[in-house]
Amino acid sequence: MLRTIKLKLPYDRTLIETARQFREATQIVLDYGFENKTFNKNKLNKGTYRKVRERIPTLPSALVQTARDTAYEALRATEPKKKIKRESLTIRYDNRTFKFYPDSHRISLTTVRGRLVYPVAHSPLIEKYTGVNTQMPS
Repeated sequence: MLRTIKLKLPYDRTLIETARQFREATQIVLDYGFENKTFNKNKLNKGTYRKVRERIPTLPSALVQTARDTAYEALRATEPKKKIKRESLTIRYDNRTFKFYPDSHRISLTTVRGRLVYPVAHSPLIEKYTGVNTQMPS
């Protein structure tokens, strides 16, 4: 079973830039799906992967694929009669782009500047779902 746990991260320009590029990649796929009236994941990938990589060369391939998946799910959910505009700065991380180290209270995220490690604050939800005590040692 998968769980989503929201964690606060420190403000970081690299994360903001990664989110901005992720949003742009998602919008390219959304626009393609709308213009070509398709919400087939394989067709979306064939029609957009190379374009996204050329327009946003610093966005890692795994995040390009995740942006495609995000757009695909939005297209499938709405079967768009009107164009979808992605405005939020959010990123979906998955097992290719995210690693959690509960013993050291750190996460590793794929960004436009490579893999970066960030500290995470104590969260009772992490304890609940991982069985690991996340209280920082004194």
